[in-house]
Amino acid sequence: MVETFKKLVGRLSSLLTTKNIGLGLNLFVFLVLGLGGINKIFGSPEMVDNFTFMNLLPYIEFIGIIEVVSVILLLIPRTSLYGAVLVGSIMSAAVALHLSLMGGDNITGPLMLGSFAWVGYFLRNR
Repeated sequence: MVETFKKLVGRLSSLLTTKNIGLGLNLFVFLVLGLGGINKIFGSPEMVDNFTFMNLLPYIEFIGIIEVVSVILLLIPRTSLYGAVLVGSIMSAAVALHLSLMGGDNITGPLMLGSFAWVGYFLRNR
């Protein structure tokens, strides 16, 4: 039983490399921001309400397409730097909008997604 546990721990420690942790962070950003981008492209009611409030409704599809493209670029190894730059830029704009229009509410999500994209990029390319 103890030897089986040691073998399992050995296998898990070989999987927890910095490259795999970075890939996991980037996959998380891909899922969250990619789904948000798809919701913007297809015009989900919640996104339409948010963009109407911010007076940005004409740009909802464009922003959704940029989000989807940026997370795809983030996952491709040759273009991951460009994806990280785009995700960081998009999330910086989201933080600025949250600060200016919503009084600073809910800036944690965009801050974390932008940070996860950059940390994941650096861990993958270390």
